[in-house]
Amino acid sequence: MRTTHLPPWLAVLLAGVLACSGQIGDAPAEGGGPGGGDPGDGSGPGGGSGPGGGGTPLTCDAPVVPPTVIRRLTRDQYDLTVRDLLGDATGPARAFPADDDAEGFQVGGIASALLVEQVAATAEVLAERAAMDLDALLPCSPTAAGCADAFIDDFGRRAYRRPLTDDEHARLRTVFDVGEAEEGFAGGAELVVRTVLQSPHFLYHVEEVPASASAGDVVPVEDYALASRLSYFLWGSMPDEALLDAAAAGRLRDRAGLLAEAERMLEDPRALEGFHSFTGQWLHVEKIDGVSKDPAVHPEFTDAVARDLQRSLELFLEEVFERGDARLLFDATFAYVNANVAPYFGLEASDFGDDFERVDVDPTQRAGIVTHPGLLAYLGKPNQSDPIHRAVFVFERLLCQNLPSPPDDIAIVAPDPEPGLTTRERFAEHSSNPACASCHALLDPIGFGFEHYDATGAWRDEENGRPVDATGEIVGTEDVNGPFDGAVDLAHRLSESDQATRCVARELFRFALQRVEVSDDACSLQSIDDGFAEADYDLRELMLAIVGSDAFRFQQVQP
Repeated sequence: MRTTHLPPWLAVLLAGVLACSGQIGDAPAEGGGPGGGDPGDGSGPGGGSGPGGGGTPLTCDAPVVPPTVIRRLTRDQYDLTVRDLLGDATGPARAFPADDDAEGFQVGGIASALLVEQVAATAEVLAERAAMDLDALLPCSPTAAGCADAFIDDFGRRAYRRPLTDDEHARLRTVFDVGEAEEGFAGGAELVVRTVLQSPHFLYHVEEVPASASAGDVVPVEDYALASRLSYFLWGSMPDEALLDAAAAGRLRDRAGLLAEAERMLEDPRALEGFHSFTGQWLHVEKIDGVSKDPAVHPEFTDAVARDLQRSLELFLEEVFERGDARLLFDATFAYVNANVAPYFGLEASDFGDDFERVDVDPTQRAGIVTHPGLLAYLGKPNQSDPIHRAVFVFERLLCQNLPSPPDDIAIVAPDPEPGLTTRERFAEHSSNPACASCHALLDPIGFGFEHYDATGAWRDEENGRPVDATGEIVGTEDVNGPFDGAVDLAHRLSESDQATRCVARELFRFALQRVEVSDDACSLQSIDDGFAEADYDLRELMLAIVGSDAFRFQQVQP
C-alpha cells in the first residue's frame, strides 16, 4: 500500500482518526523526574513525612494521589506490544530515538518530529507484513459476511487496549473501504493496521476520566486503563484477552479482583520479561554487553565476554525472581558461569563450556549483585577501577539517596594510573582540591571498599605490586553507617538494611508508575512497605502490594 495512492480527502480523514486531546507529539509539562513532582520533597527513604522518616503522622482515610501525566509507549513497550499484537518480533523501535531518562528509568516523553516520521514509516512496514498473513490477523474468514467490521472491532480493541467507540469504528471502516477498493480485503486490513499504529490511542497510555469529574478530583482509574497499567507493569506489553475480559466485566474495580488478575499474570512467562525490563534499567544490566576495556590493559575482555557477563547477571536475577527473596540481591553466593566468564569469578575456564552452569562462588569474594563482575565492569573505567561511580551506584540505586550535583566548574576526571601508586593513593591526591573534598569525603570511603575488583570486575589481591586496602566507611544513611572491610561486608549490611529493602520497593514503584514518588504518595508507600515487610521481602508480594495501592488504582484529574 503506497501513500501516493491515497486521495487527498483521505489524508484529512486519517488526521481525524489520529486526533485526540493533543497531537501525537504533545504531552503535559512536568518536572522532578517521571510524572512530575519533586523527588526531594521528603517522601523518599529517610525523608520528611514519608515512610521511614519523621514528621506528621500519616492519616490514610481516603485515596490521595498526584495528578496523572500521559505517557507514550517506551521503545521496549512498543516492541513487545507489536510482538503480541501482530506477532512481529523484529524489534523495530530499537531504531527510534532514545526514550527520556528519569531517575534511571525509561519513560515515553514528548515525541520529536523525527520520532513521528519513524513511527509512520514503521507503521507502514508492519502493516504490509501483517497483511501478508491474514489468517493470523483476522478473527474470521475474509469471505464471511461482516468480517471487515469484526476485524476492525477485534484489532482496534487489542491495539487501543479498550473497545472502539462507534465513531472510531465508523472512521476505520471508511479507511478499510478505501484500502479494499484499491487492493481488496488485504489492502483494507493493511490500511487499518497502518492507521491504528499511528493513533495516539495506540502510542500513548491514554486514561479517560468521568465527564462529571472536576480538576483535582481523585477518581478510580478506568477499567481498561487499569488493565493497561497492570499489563505494562508486569509484562511490559499490552493486556491479553483474559485481562481485557476482566476489565469489561468490571472485575478490576474490586481490589481483590485486580490482585487475582495480577497473581495470574505473575505465573505467566511474560512476567519474567517484565522483571528483566525493571532490573535492566534499575541495575544497568541492559548496558553491560556494550562495555569495552582498553585492549592494552585488558586484552582478554572481548565483546563476547561482555555479552556473557550480562547474560550471567540476567540468569542470576531470574533465579532471584523465581525464589522471590529480595535479600538474595545482596547476599546470594551463587552465580551462573560459562567458560567466557569463569575467570572473572575466580574459576577455571577449562572447567566450563559455552552453556551457563549454576555454581557456588567464594563467599569471601562474591555476594549478590553488589560484587557481580558484569556490574562492576560497567561501573569501571576502561583501564582502571572506578571508586566514584561504584559509590554513586550504592547511594543512588541501592539506597535511593539523591546526591548533590558537582559544581559546574569542576571537571570530573579520574586520575590517570601511575606506576607504584594504588587507586586509593591517587584519589587522595585528586581529592585535595577543596571544591572536590566534600563529595570525595562521602564517596571515596565507599568506593575504596570495591578495590579488590579491577576494571573488569575480576578479583585482585594486589594493585601495582601493593596489597589492596579495601577498608571503607559509609555515612549519611539510615541504618548502614559505619566502617566495613570490602564489598562483601557492605553487601551483607545492605541485606540487613531496612533502607535498602525499602529502596527496592521505591525503584519498583517508580518503574510501575513511570514517575518518582511525591508527598501525595505517602500513604501508598506506607502500605507497600508494610506489605513487603509482612511478606518477608518477597518480590512477588511487593508487586502485588504496588498493584493494590491507591497510587496504582486511583488518579487525580488534571486541570
